[in-house]
Amino acid sequence: MIEYVVGGFALSKAGHDFGKRYVIIRIENEYVYLVDGRIRTLECPKKKKIKHMTMLNQIDRSLADKINNKEVKNEEIKSAIKMLQNCKSDKEVE
Repeated sequence: MIEYVVGGFALSKAGHDFGKRYVIIRIENEYVYLVDGRIRTLECPKKKKIKHMTMLNQIDRSLADKINNKEVKNEEIKSAIKMLQNCKSDKEVE
């Protein structure tokens, strides 16, 4: 089982946001708090049960450090998710 960590990328596997990528900013018991930098900002994160998420195998350590130090901005979250999507689509083309 993959461990959920702050700064990790997660994919929604249930709900109206099925297939959407997020960054985890907080973990509490069976819930994670997720942001995408656009609709779900740092000021209004999405609370979702862990069982409705799939942890992706990528973690941005510098982003995780900024989240833990409360120095991260929504623009950095958007950029990290966009780079993840571009990386995934490049691999799909190969």
